[in-house]
Amino acid sequence: MTTFLAVAENYHLKYEFFSCKAYGKLSKESGKWMMSEVILKPELTICVDEQEAKALKILEKSEKACLITNSILSKVSISPIIKFSEVCV
Repeated sequence: MTTFLAVAENYHLKYEFFSCKAYGKLSKESGKWMMSEVILKPELTICVDEQEAKALKILEKSEKACLITNSILSKVSISPIIKFSEVCV
């Protein structure tokens, strides 16, 4: 999710770790298999002094601005995990 990196930098979000896994859901429609849903599971470790609400807002903005998300017809949902770190660089 390179869009997240750009949005986080723009909002000056201090974070220690970011990764995002994607899972697909297959459905059979009109006799054909198709990818009916994509579930994004971003994991973000933010510095203790950062606000969780700010981090969630940045993740949501990233999803809305994502070129890939906006290019596919399947439903895309996001299920974030936010952790806190005492030590941030």
